[in-house]
Amino acid sequence: MNRSILSGLVALAALTPSLALAQSHSHAGMSPQDHAAMQAASVANGVTTTPADNAMLATAPAAFSVTFPHAMTLTSLGLTGPAGQTVDVAVTADAPPTTTVSTALPALAPGSWSAAWAARGADGHQMNGVVRFMVH
Repeated sequence: MNRSILSGLVALAALTPSLALAQSHSHAGMSPQDHAAMQAASVANGVTTTPADNAMLATAPAAFSVTFPHAMTLTSLGLTGPAGQTVDVAVTADAPPTTTVSTALPALAPGSWSAAWAARGADGHQMNGVVRFMVH
């Protein structure tokens, strides 16, 4: 093998651990457990909504629904519209817990909306979230 190529490969091999180390420090000081928890939280704890976060809708949704990984009761739902107006949506906060909760929405004008929701489990734990969507 050509001596210059070989010395170039040796130099590259010597740098490789430094490059890998630099890339692994994006979360410097975090334990593997903390990093795993951060990744798990980014999956929204198994909660899905309709409309979905960042949905671009051709027509306004008639209902908002949330599917949970375990039975919950929706305790509040508030909408914020394109002009900053807020709309409280009536929910049945004393409904029995279920894994999918749905509630009717008022007529929504075109524009960007956010839906802030809160829910409570049968054991008293709370969950909440915000979903953003656009009506064209």
